[in-house]
Amino acid sequence: MGRLERPLAPDAGPVTAFARELRRLRTAAGSPGYRDMATRAMFSASVLSDAAAGYRLPTLQVALAFAEACGGDRATWERRWHEAARADGDDGSARPAVKAVQQHQENELRAADVRAVLPPPSQLPMEAHPLVGRRELLQRARALTAPSYGGQRPAAPLVISGQVGVGKTAFALRLAHELAVNLPDGQLYANLDPAADGRKDAAGIAGGFLEALGIPTDRIPNDPGQRIGLYRSLLNRRRLLVVLDGVQHERQIRELLIAAPESRIIITSRSRLLGLDGIGRIRLPALDRDESMELLAQLLGGDRVGSEPRACLRLADACGDLPLALNLAGRRIAARPEWMLQDSVSELLGDGPGGHDGRAGQRASGRFLARLQIGDDALGNRLDSAYRLLTPWARLMLRQFAGSDNPPSVDNVVYESADALAMLVERSAQPVEDLLERLLDAGLLDHSDLPGQYGLTPMARAYALTQPDPTEEDPVPAPAAAAARSQAHVRQPG
Repeated sequence: MGRLERPLAPDAGPVTAFARELRRLRTAAGSPGYRDMATRAMFSASVLSDAAAGYRLPTLQVALAFAEACGGDRATWERRWHEAARADGDDGSARPAVKAVQQHQENELRAADVRAVLPPPSQLPMEAHPLVGRRELLQRARALTAPSYGGQRPAAPLVISGQVGVGKTAFALRLAHELAVNLPDGQLYANLDPAADGRKDAAGIAGGFLEALGIPTDRIPNDPGQRIGLYRSLLNRRRLLVVLDGVQHERQIRELLIAAPESRIIITSRSRLLGLDGIGRIRLPALDRDESMELLAQLLGGDRVGSEPRACLRLADACGDLPLALNLAGRRIAARPEWMLQDSVSELLGDGPGGHDGRAGQRASGRFLARLQIGDDALGNRLDSAYRLLTPWARLMLRQFAGSDNPPSVDNVVYESADALAMLVERSAQPVEDLLERLLDAGLLDHSDLPGQYGLTPMARAYALTQPDPTEEDPVPAPAAAAARSQAHVRQPG
């Protein structure tokens, strides 16, 4: 049974007359129930019923929402509302000193009304396991997502970047679940990785979010600009959390970003997305060795790791302390608890306790990478998705880096300078450094602590050495041409 109509206020003033007009509009629309109207107006049934009771003039936003829910013309009803407000001695304007407070209160009322009609979206994926390490980075991320200057400046969107498999999504979800506690209007999540299904452009993402927020399909604009504008308006009015995971390039999300007063936006990408201005940035490194051991203890059990620490150290070294590699390897080993840990690690690495040198070692690394697969999740697939978007020249540069004679460092990462790599390919240093920066944004390299030096993890190195010689696939373009085109080809998902 629908909500009963409240009795109309007994006086005959302009407020009651305006309420009577609202009732006539509702009757002309077929007397829809207030609950049905609430799903379209995004105000609760009680607020809409009060608007047509005549005891006080509803806010302009409530009046327009009521009218539009009954098919009324927005401009006409905005004019009628102002006429009623002037006749009632209130022109609807607010003094500057209290305008911001009134706006906040109205936003709070509207958000509460929406929550009373529709459940807030809760789209955040679950956290598979507690995040290991990253304490200082999490503290920095909390600071970057907090309003500054006493709340007068809203928090800017935050980009979390890093190489393939470094744990960007896990870090973002840990931060997101913390922030969600204080954002009651809901959490929106979009996986923009090319391997994931779903819409990829800004208008498509906005449309999906609007549907999740309860906007009826016939109220979502077909025009991309208007659709994005409606999404930004809702983000500005509510306390929402938005996570854009695996962003490929700046233009995919640029129009979706605002510094909303009380909403927060988190972005993950392999690229640093340097084309976005006015945002915060955090780049995740690989774990340190103690954190790698902590992660393996989570996966295998502290007692098992404590009884055979050398095997775990050897595994962490082979994985380059990359969280995804450690996670996949740990889960494979955990599935066979009857094996000795040392035997499991040796079998997984495929090179025996003594190891191999030269080509045999490269083949063993390739086999280890191929075994880092659990179900539909494989490190090799993620590396391949980054590699396939590279130009032949960038592929050649990566292969030359992987074949460097430099011995791995103590963390099993091969470091090389742009100048040394330029000598290898007999090119000048500047275009080579540009390509290295783009390989970094592809998630296949990382910076070292020294200027002009880059690091290649054992997993990315093993992958690169298993790929065919790029010079035998396609003609290799000149470095200048490759640099000019790489911007369109090398932006990758997180």
